Amino acid sequence: MSPELIGILAVGAALATLLLTGLRRVEASMTTRIGQVEASLTTRIDQVEASLTTRMERVEAGQTELRERMAHLEGLPEGLREAIAHNRAA
Repeated sequence: MSPELIGILAVGAALATLLLTGLRRVEASMTTRIGQVEASLTTRIDQVEASLTTRMERVEAGQTELRERMAHLEGLPEGLREAIAHNRAA
């Protein structure tokens, strides 16, 4: 083997080592960052779900109140008719 070929192979091996080391670091960094993003998204999704649950409970309570008020309002004309009919009959 000539000294030039040995030099070329040594430089190639050094470059391959540097490239692989750099790729490992990038992969480790990306893995860490993806984990952080997943944790952040999980936290935000949990917050949104809690907020939506609270809002839905409020909407359901409001609907219940409206149903009760509508039932009361529907009963008023019937009671008024009975009162008018009762007064005429008397």
